[in-house]
Amino acid sequence: MKKSLLIILPLLFMAIAARTFAQTAPQTDLLNKKGPKMSKTYIKDPGFGSRLNFGLTVAPTFNWMYDHTPGYSKNGVVMGLRYGINLNINLTDRKNYYFSTGLFLEHCGGKMRFFDNIPIGTIGISDSTATQRTYRSLYLTIPTGITLKTNSINNFFICGNLGLLHSVNLKATNADSYTLSNFATGTDELWTREKVASQEASFFKEALYLGTGFEYSITQNMRCGLMVNYVHGFTNYFKGAGKAQNSFSKVDQKANLGYVEVALNINFF
Repeated sequence: MKKSLLIILPLLFMAIAARTFAQTAPQTDLLNKKGPKMSKTYIKDPGFGSRLNFGLTVAPTFNWMYDHTPGYSKNGVVMGLRYGINLNINLTDRKNYYFSTGLFLEHCGGKMRFFDNIPIGTIGISDSTATQRTYRSLYLTIPTGITLKTNSINNFFICGNLGLLHSVNLKATNADSYTLSNFATGTDELWTREKVASQEASFFKEALYLGTGFEYSITQNMRCGLMVNYVHGFTNYFKGAGKAQNSFSKVDQKANLGYVEVALNINFF
């Protein structure tokens, strides 16, 4: 019996060791060359997630206006900001396809130049004065769209999105600057004025957005990301029908907003 154990135990030990070595040793070809080098990158996120996840987004924006009013032209870019909470509904078991929505505040605007009649206090009007105006609006926005994400590439994920922004105007202001002649001194003076113009801006704004970017896995349940999006408004910024009218040409103002944003986000799964 003892002799049998002395024979069986070493054989059993060698069989176990051989099996373990076969599972862990790299595969080689018939010429005994080295097998392919395995990646040492630890995949933090295997790609399976819950049905619902949310995140936070902050996006600096570069805004302008597409003018559709005779005598008006673009006059530069206005810096803005979009920020809020995003909500994503997973359409599959993996983290690849989402219906995206949320709730955001959006600071938008643009710059235009045109000729206008300028009231000078109570003493009169300066006719056909070259005017530069900066438009600014604050919107409450709800996006609806689709977000696509690849599988992990060394813990990075390439993303793309497409959808609509549905917005209501909370506040609008106009800031004007123009040069007027001071006949008493014989010099030109730069005048400025700012006014609340919510009665001129359209209450609703609809826009298309599309963009691309990436996310990086911090943990299995948290990612940070960067997206570059183009947003094109396709509704009139102004109310029209006499609500926003040029006092010199007597035409209704028409323009739509556009901007590019760099969106920084963090998502929790």
